[in-house]
Amino acid sequence: MIDDLDAPPPFPEEAPYHADGFEAGPGAETSPVMTLPLIDPAAWQGVDVPPRGWALEGWIPARQATYLTGAGSSGKSLLGQQLGTCVALGLPLLGIETRRAKSIYLTCEDDVDELHRRQKAICEAVNVDLRELSGRFHLVSLAGAIGNELATFDALGRMGTTAAWASLRATVEETGAGFIVLDNVAHLFAGNENIRNQVAAFCGLLNSLAADNGAAVLFIGHPNKAGDNFSGSTAWENQVRSRLFLDRPRDGDGEVTDPDARILTRAKANYARNGEGVSFRWHRWAFVREEDLQEADRARIAGELAAVTEDAAFVRCLAKAIEEKRATSASRSASNYAPRVFAAMPSARGVKLKGFEAALQRLLHSGEIVNGANVYRRDNRTWVTGLGFAPTPAPTPAPTLPQPCPNHADDTGGELPQPARTHPLYTTYKSGAAHEVAAPDHGNDDD
Repeated sequence: MIDDLDAPPPFPEEAPYHADGFEAGPGAETSPVMTLPLIDPAAWQGVDVPPRGWALEGWIPARQATYLTGAGSSGKSLLGQQLGTCVALGLPLLGIETRRAKSIYLTCEDDVDELHRRQKAICEAVNVDLRELSGRFHLVSLAGAIGNELATFDALGRMGTTAAWASLRATVEETGAGFIVLDNVAHLFAGNENIRNQVAAFCGLLNSLAADNGAAVLFIGHPNKAGDNFSGSTAWENQVRSRLFLDRPRDGDGEVTDPDARILTRAKANYARNGEGVSFRWHRWAFVREEDLQEADRARIAGELAAVTEDAAFVRCLAKAIEEKRATSASRSASNYAPRVFAAMPSARGVKLKGFEAALQRLLHSGEIVNGANVYRRDNRTWVTGLGFAPTPAPTPAPTLPQPCPNHADDTGGELPQPARTHPLYTTYKSGAAHEVAAPDHGNDDD
């Protein structure tokens, strides 16, 4: 456990005023100008350098605001709540030491029942009783509430704080919280994320909350649609001294190979080495390290991952074979026995014959692939059959409704019947709009 740190030194009680050098314009009132509080480095001669403070050793500095972003449904909210739990009790988070401090986790997206479910799983994962958190870890749900923004901006871009900010600050002071998680920035920031000075002012506000209370603040946000680590102005990156990114590990093609695996990296670290990461996994609704799992759980997970890898390789090879007009068979005695053919393909990526045989049985059983499918046509237009993908049901067409239209007469002076017109279903979707999964895989997170 990291020792608690002393409060930061205050500014001088009475800063000197100095008016020399100030030249007022015509008609302007002359007023004293306060000089800046100056630090004399000579005063540090012979004084030990103060140790750097951390809420999460090497990852989240004390008296600063840290920005956590991550891919949709990666588990940012779960990580924030689990981190708040560990800091409140001084427990390591995934093997990383924490500084024990009273903590607050505030969410604008999850209701009380969801917090309850998540907290129970977290406590089981870190082996503590819920009662141990009394008076040390506080949960706040503002889900469904309006007016959660901490600051607003006027037409000139000047920031003003809100009643929500006053409530947050008063709560931090009353509880003596030394660690605050704010989830998430989309609800708390009412400015334009692409305007640098508005983002900078908001980050400064969170830094002031941290500095004034000797605390660390972790605020959570989303990446953008283009795949960058954060959305909006680079001020989100530049105005914090630490930014973390949560994601799933991916292979060379950018594909997720293990849906439960996670990696947390230092996307920016002014006080530590950039780019370092810690790996862990989602397990029973919380995050755990691989080495902390029971042997039986590790064996089960290894088997499940092997099956996922084998199935993905089979699907990949089958698609390539169909593209090349190569029919394959499920019969072991056939010369084009699919597992044997696939094991020799570059697309196998290390999966062997036995792995493909196991995948064949799983995929046939699940109905993802079928035998006797039409693979390609010969020159005489006859079909060659073999293994193929199960057909996808066609979407239900939109209903057609007759619509009033102008009268059109036929040659005899009568009216011709008009064709019914199809109306597309109404949707609020806009091409290119931001979109994310509302909840993580396995129901383990927020965003």
